[in-house]
Amino acid sequence: MEKPDTQQKSKLPMSEASRTASGSFQWKLEKNEDEKTPIFHYNNLSVHICGEDSFKRIAQDIRDAEESIDIAFWGFDPAMELVRKPGPWRRGDTWGELLRDAAEGKLKNKKKVQVRLLVWWDAIGAALSGSNMPGYKQDAPFELRGAAAQGAAAAVLPRSERTAPPQPTTPQDKREVFNSNWFRDAAAGKIEGLSLRTRGGVHADVVASLKAENKDRNGPALGGVHSTERLGLELMATHHQKTIVIDYDGPNPRAYVMGLNSVTDYWDTVVHGFNDAQRGELFEGGSTDHSAGKGWDKPTEDKTVLKPFQDYVCRVQGGAVEAVCKNFTEAWNKAKVEGKGGGSNLSRSFNLKKPPSKLTAKLNPNVQRAQILRTLPSAEGSERSIERMYYQASSFARHYLYVENQYFQNTDWAHALKETRKKFVDELGKARPPVPLADVPVLHVMIVTPTPERGQMVPRTHDILAELGHGDSMPNQDKSINEELDNHARAEQAAADYKTRRAAYDTGRLAGPPPVFPRPAPPLSDLARSHKDAGATKDSQAAREKLSTTLGLRSLVASLWTYDKEWSLGNTSVAQKAGDEQRRYGQQKKEWDRYQTSRSDAKARDIAAGGWGSSMDTRQPPVPPPDRSKQIQDATARRYREIYIHSKLMVIDDSMFTLGSANLNLRSFAVDSEMNIASDDAPTAKDLRQRVWAQHTEGKFMGGEDATEQKGMKETFKSWNDEAAKNFERKKSGESLSCFLVKFYDERTSSVRLG
Repeated sequence: MEKPDTQQKSKLPMSEASRTASGSFQWKLEKNEDEKTPIFHYNNLSVHICGEDSFKRIAQDIRDAEESIDIAFWGFDPAMELVRKPGPWRRGDTWGELLRDAAEGKLKNKKKVQVRLLVWWDAIGAALSGSNMPGYKQDAPFELRGAAAQGAAAAVLPRSERTAPPQPTTPQDKREVFNSNWFRDAAAGKIEGLSLRTRGGVHADVVASLKAENKDRNGPALGGVHSTERLGLELMATHHQKTIVIDYDGPNPRAYVMGLNSVTDYWDTVVHGFNDAQRGELFEGGSTDHSAGKGWDKPTEDKTVLKPFQDYVCRVQGGAVEAVCKNFTEAWNKAKVEGKGGGSNLSRSFNLKKPPSKLTAKLNPNVQRAQILRTLPSAEGSERSIERMYYQASSFARHYLYVENQYFQNTDWAHALKETRKKFVDELGKARPPVPLADVPVLHVMIVTPTPERGQMVPRTHDILAELGHGDSMPNQDKSINEELDNHARAEQAAADYKTRRAAYDTGRLAGPPPVFPRPAPPLSDLARSHKDAGATKDSQAAREKLSTTLGLRSLVASLWTYDKEWSLGNTSVAQKAGDEQRRYGQQKKEWDRYQTSRSDAKARDIAAGGWGSSMDTRQPPVPPPDRSKQIQDATARRYREIYIHSKLMVIDDSMFTLGSANLNLRSFAVDSEMNIASDDAPTAKDLRQRVWAQHTEGKFMGGEDATEQKGMKETFKSWNDEAAKNFERKKSGESLSCFLVKFYDERTSSVRLG
């Protein structure tokens, strides 16, 4: 897709007296072609950080529901507890119990509520991504494991000889049986008032979308799609939206636009405790953890609970509920109906330009404007407004642009950000009188992103980081690409030199034998060509300085990490073993030194007495202990756990924010179905920025009361940069971290690109 044309031109009247004009930035989409995304002027928005607070609020709204609960999720885990206490499963009321009780009128208000649950499920995608619906279309796996195998074997016996199968006793068995039975009951229509439908990826649409992507971007440069990457996107196209609409037809409609998935992995507190038992045991979700240094893709060996997670949810009351409900209704009516539990289609009608008055009737006076944005394949409505909004809003960033995203991989977006910044600086330079760069507010681009979860995501991540001058945060990938570019440049220079020498030889200006034709330069790999075409500078420090001195743009990239406050290197088994070995060696060395001294004395006495001073003793010196430094380094690394950033958040200049399900990558902008909410309410954006930055820095570097005040913003940026770098060094040596911020760093390399 070509760079989106999003900005609406407007005219500003200039005061003849002061010769100045005042205007406002167009943070949201407002052009005629954006009629699918009207701006809703009257809303109450509240943003919740992390699972504990988010799911607690959702659970309360479900308990208060009177008419309907309409849910569209990427994944659904019936056994996930929304509000929980420490302990084994179950730690509180589960999704499955809560929805069943709401549907059957067993909650406090005794009202039977129509529950509709729509979940993405695709046989290929689910197999590749891990179970997003644990227990769906599965018999209770407990019956096929261990002692339960005898129950399965008994099924082949005559009925008169059969015994009752064993009942689950462990939390894992109970959980798996619960999920299997819940999905079976829901699909069979055995839960009165609850309907379940699934929807799969629209693969044909993805193929067409990616062909257009390559056509517009000339292959791999600046975001084009490679064959292996295209195959992954096609096979793994998902419906990634996470929304809830409650009581749309009732007296108090409200909705949620979410980044959080309703699977146990995603529950966490804002404290991100190192080994918080409330998050769940490893068998309850994905146990892959980035905590142990270079062992990126291996499950954590010494942890007992799931890893920390960071993400957001926006609760919505007001006109924007109309767009969220319309999205659900259209998706529900197109979804696959399997079994008696599929329910019936909905006959709701919508007018986004004139939402029902009931949506705004009970709002508090402090209203906010909002816009609902989506990515949809053509079969679902063909929309790419999230991508358009990202390009537009970031083009207006003047003081800070904060991005916290699971997949920071869209090089084209970073390139466009630099282009619009250059245009802004150039236009100021052409003004009368011109505005020098020293007087232009510095744009601080602050990126918080996790270590890419797969090695094949390294190239895409490196591309965008190199675009912003941080290729050296992935040093081995950076080195590999730069070496290829250097070799290619030398080969091209050799070809140019040959051409010059040959011309001189042919005209008689060069004596001697004819010059030898050099080996032709090999074609650049897709990765190197993409890097070169993006204009990335080989020296990252030089690239950062160039961005600062030519565009007034400074950037940083960090990850979030937590650590074990009770940890001590001396308490680790490898350190104790190394200590024992060193002490033993020290004792043996002392004994050897004493022996050598006594032997030397004996030899001297023997020689003094007229002897030869020789000895037949074959005793050997003690062997030094093995080098345990690598094992100690690994043990030290296990003191830390990376906080998995599942977030899809952008906040700009205390003036706007967007969050939802969309990552900053090609998949979310062009392939999967997604939903985000955007708002230009300054107080809400400022409050969100303060809360998030306080969380990440333990209240130390929040940006002050006004993050558009340049002096304070420069100090905050410097503090973030310095503290992230210090924590990076602290993490190497096993020291306590001052806050969650740690400099982003990934030593892996990959020649395969997956987005």
